Amino acid sequence: MTPDQVALQTLRVMEIQTWITGFAIFLGPLAGVLYTLWFQGRKEKRDAKERLFLVLMSERKNPLISKDVTKALNQIDVVFADSSIVKTLWHKYYSLLSQQPCEERVHTWLEMLAAMSQELGYKGLSQVDLDKFYMPQGHFDDAQFQRNMGLLWQRVLENTERFIVVPRTEREV
Repeated sequence: MTPDQVALQTLRVMEIQTWITGFAIFLGPLAGVLYTLWFQGRKEKRDAKERLFLVLMSERKNPLISKDVTKALNQIDVVFADSSIVKTLWHKYYSLLSQQPCEERVHTWLEMLAAMSQELGYKGLSQVDLDKFYMPQGHFDDAQFQRNMGLLWQRVLENTERFIVVPRTEREV
């Protein structure tokens, strides 16, 4: 090889190295941004699943279905769209909601919670753990009291033809 050929070959190698460096400088941050966006999207989906699951778990045996639980149930099809098992169990549970409470409904509820816990990686949760629930007697008593008061007010209002309103005199005050 002549010195001119060596110089030309060295120049070509440097040119290739420059192109590779420029390409890496451009693609490195782009790859980092794309990875970050992918990771954030994945984390947001998992966080939504976790929030929904925790709402259902926190009120799983509450005698009254709260607004939060209703919202969570109505979000299952979207939040767990990629989990056919959870969606199938939700649809089965949904069809059982129009019937009187029964053992199958309770069993399907526990299966659905178990499927969600598996999806989220809570491998140590058994159906026995999912079936446990704590409610202080005071909360139950308060709910029963509110229900009884509502029924009493309903009976009074339904059986009262009219209310007589008499203005107070100054002496009565």
